[in-house]
Amino acid sequence: MEVRQATQDDVPRIVDMSAKFYETTSYARWAPFNPDTVHDLAANLAENHVMLVAEDAGELVGMVGLFAAPFMFNGEVTAAYEVVWWVDPDAQGRGAGKALLQSIEPACAARGCRAIQMVHLSTSPPQTAAIYERTGYGHTESSYTKLLDAEARALAA
Repeated sequence: MEVRQATQDDVPRIVDMSAKFYETTSYARWAPFNPDTVHDLAANLAENHVMLVAEDAGELVGMVGLFAAPFMFNGEVTAAYEVVWWVDPDAQGRGAGKALLQSIEPACAARGCRAIQMVHLSTSPPQTAAIYERTGYGHTESSYTKLLDAEARALAA
């Protein structure tokens, strides 16, 4: 299992993996997946932030992407904010998720980040929070989403 910084050549496969990931989220119920938006996001993360891919026998099987950005309460401090961490279900259990999680610390530190913030979605596997805690992450916040328009509420129902 090799983990490396994504290149622009990886972006189409990242978009494909993102589509599979997105299907598992609650966001998919009210906002359709837009491959053009995700292409631009992945290209930006690969070029300017942290976008790592796990490769097994020449095939991309997982990814983790984070924005390296100023901390909202102190612009002089840089932190990394997770956008996606996903491993193809067919490749799970082969160490890709663990390898990706271990690889983000040096990648984020190289970008001057003082902290990393990972996300736990309502649809995340139950063991995700335990993995974060076991690897040194502390619970800092939870977020809640309210759909504001009738169309989005109808789609989510």
